[in-house]
Amino acid sequence: MVSESVMVTGCSRGLGLEMVRQLVKSASPPRLVIATCRNPEKATELRDLAQDHNCLKILKFDVVDYKSLPRLVEEVQGLLGASGLNLLINNAAIMDTCPTQMFGVPLEQLEQQLFSRVMETNTTAPLMLTKAMLPLLRQAAKGCEGCLSVQRAAVINVSTNASSMGRFTFNPDIYGYRASKAALNMLTKALAMEYGKEGILFVAIHPGWVRTDMGTSAAPLNVEESISDVLKTLSNLTEDHSGLLISNTGDIIPW
Repeated sequence: MVSESVMVTGCSRGLGLEMVRQLVKSASPPRLVIATCRNPEKATELRDLAQDHNCLKILKFDVVDYKSLPRLVEEVQGLLGASGLNLLINNAAIMDTCPTQMFGVPLEQLEQQLFSRVMETNTTAPLMLTKAMLPLLRQAAKGCEGCLSVQRAAVINVSTNASSMGRFTFNPDIYGYRASKAALNMLTKALAMEYGKEGILFVAIHPGWVRTDMGTSAAPLNVEESISDVLKTLSNLTEDHSGLLISNTGDIIPW
């Protein structure tokens, strides 16, 4: 079992949907998996999973709708009871794209509104959700003994190796996506330093380049391979990984 309770954002498709699928279908599924998405009524595959697995609960949540956070916390608290939240996975994200190329927007075509929207969705939103869920993470951390781990209390920020300045490779450039995830890495480090002493683990993870709507068909990994590796890696995280950016297979990525 990865954790007793897991909350994942952005679960209507892609990596988030596959993460939920593998969690609930595992030999030892979590007691509770909370999957959020903007439009549950359109998330047919996710709703089908919930019908077949009682441990899966779907909550409507748009990560940039900050006014809905108190309602979300109340709903999550109601599902958890007194146990607290063991694992929050900030997965929801967007990329700056344009119709003329596979991904990325040339600087000459990049508009402020798009760049700002990517930064808000990928950086501000996970920070605000983490802030809102902090009492529930603290509750879980107090209820467990031992070292930092996802079994105790943890926040996993889904990042990318495209955010790494230490391992920079050129692509048709994705300025907003790179910058937002680099900022997310810094927040991961800062939060790890601040809240690690309370028993909460913070780690950023690169799931690999995956064949999704965002990753495109050119990617070498399928979602099943990526998430299988990610979940194995999450189960083995310790305080040694606190504040780091790691790959889906657990390798440390310089950033």
